[in-house]
Amino acid sequence: MKENPVMHKVYENMKPGVLSLHGFLGDDKRDIELIIDHDAAELESAGLSPADVADGLEKIRDRALEGLGDYISLAGDLSAKADSIRGKLPCPFEHKGLFRKTVISLRGPGIDGDILFTDLGIHLIREHGFFQGKGSPFRLEPVEIAEILKKNDV
Repeated sequence: MKENPVMHKVYENMKPGVLSLHGFLGDDKRDIELIIDHDAAELESAGLSPADVADGLEKIRDRALEGLGDYISLAGDLSAKADSIRGKLPCPFEHKGLFRKTVISLRGPGIDGDILFTDLGIHLIREHGFFQGKGSPFRLEPVEIAEILKKNDV
């Protein structure tokens, strides 16, 4: 099968050090399309769409921004904080626009450690169905985040 030049460029953009320090793939060796397809099937089994997840993450982000770097209480015993880092990042799929370097930390019962996500991560989920590769520091497991959002009415 002939390699898709557009997806080759996207893959190159996702490597560590190109657009971000750690990149977007972690140690996941699967093709980007395979990652997206697998995550879409898992998310569908959880009963949510990428737009539903992105909407929930935006609500969490917006509330966390109110805390100015401190954890703020959310529904269902969740708490979140926003840390803003100077600068913006482009989409590795080469969508127009830049995304703030805001890191949201989400914690609560049943969450091991903190779940981290970013403005760019929300975009990647909404527009591309891309939850990032396994091993990426900002990878969200579709079923896990869907269950957290549904359980906590976010």
